[in-house]
This record gives sequence, C-alpha cells and structure tokens, in this order.
Amino acid sequence: MKELTILIADDEQPARKKLISFIKETQRDFIIMEASNGLEAVRIINDSKPDLVFLDIQMPGMTGFEVIKNIGPENMPAVIFVTAFDQFALDAFDVNAVDYLLKPYDKNRFLRSIGRALERIGTKKENKNQLLGLLKEINKEKKYSERFLVSHASKYFFVNTSEIDYISAEEKYVELHASKGKFLLRNTMNNIENEIDPAKFARIHRSFIVNIERVAEIQPWSHGDYVVVLRNGEKLNMSRRYSDRLLTK
Repeated sequence: MKELTILIADDEQPARKKLISFIKETQRDFIIMEASNGLEAVRIINDSKPDLVFLDIQMPGMTGFEVIKNIGPENMPAVIFVTAFDQFALDAFDVNAVDYLLKPYDKNRFLRSIGRALERIGTKKENKNQLLGLLKEINKEKKYSERFLVSHASKYFFVNTSEIDYISAEEKYVELHASKGKFLLRNTMNNIENEIDPAKFARIHRSFIVNIERVAEIQPWSHGDYVVVLRNGEKLNMSRRYSDRLLTK
C-alpha cells in the first residue's frame, strides 16, 4: 500500500498536535507535514503534492479559501477543512459535499472525515467541482449584522453596529463597548467576527475587534505588536498576528 502524505495547515500548534495524535492512532503509515500559515501551505502543496490536506480556514497571511484559489481547485489534493466558521460557511460545505471538522471536534468525527477522504483518494474521485462550487458559494454577497439585541436592567433593545467602538472577549461572552454603554452577549469572538462587515471592523487581537472608524492612531509597541488608540482615548493591544487586518485597510 502506497504511503500517503498528509499536510496539516493550521496556525495554532495545539491544533496541529491534536490532528497528528489522531492520525497516528489510525495505525496507518502516513508522511505528515505541517504549515503554520497559508503561504507555507501553498509552498508545500506546490512542492510536495500531498495526498490530503487538513486546511484551517482562518490563518495569517492567507486564508484557507485563498490557498485554494492560489493553487487552483483542479490542482488541489483531497481537502478536509478545519474550521470554527459560522453557519453560512458550514451550509456552503454541506451543499457542495466538502468535508469539514468543526472545532472543537472529537476523535470519532475525525475518523469519519479521514475515512471518507481516504476512500476518495483510493477511488481517485475528483474534487475539483466540489471546491469550485464551494468558492462560488462562499463568494456570494453576504449580509452582515447591522444591530445586536442586548439586555440591560431586565429590558431588551438594539445596539447598532455603527454605535460600537470595539468588541472584547469575556470568557464565554463577548462585550460590546458602545456609545450607549457596555453589553454582554453570549457568543464567541469568531462568530461575531463573521457576523459583522469586515470593511468596517477588524480583528486586532484574539480578544479585540475594533470599529475602524473609531481608530485615531496606531502606535508601534514591541516585538511587532502595536497599540491602537481610539478616538475616545482608550488603548487596545494589537498583536502581530492580526496586524495586517487593520494596517492593510
């Protein structure tokens, strides 16, 4: 049996280690390669032609979808997407019969995914049409949230996204920092990031999303990090990992 090559493309090392552990537990001999960002993934796919790619969607430098566009759907190996994406993307995956692992996933879900992928590789079933359909679906115009329903003092009302200065992570919640005050939502930063317009908001840190219109200046800090100063005088840390999302606006 031919020894298959697997590429794991994910910017988070613990996520790569988890996949490697699960792969090794299949008791099959695989050559495993790793990429910590989209640019590395493109280089390895072009140079090494792996049989299967576990492809994270949200990576610095280049997203998983941009990796496919760069390589070309017709040249892509079998793909299992690894994602914390919202329902919009998951529906697109399902419609186009593209396999994915939704973080956090367990070993049983992993085994089902890799089993289907190995079957696809064994029968040499082409996945070009699925990937083309996926890209088309993802690129459809998406409607972003323009307001959020919040509660305060036993009352419910809406906060328009235009009123938000920034959003911060608060354990199992996110907090909207707006002109009306601060409001907790039971949601995740990843979900919120996908619900709001990226032309108006930018993720600057794993714990912060900022309204671009509220940014007064950006100050270099240390080790490639920055400090984002808002018009109201508040200062937020911007990590090097996310800096291109604001500096390229």
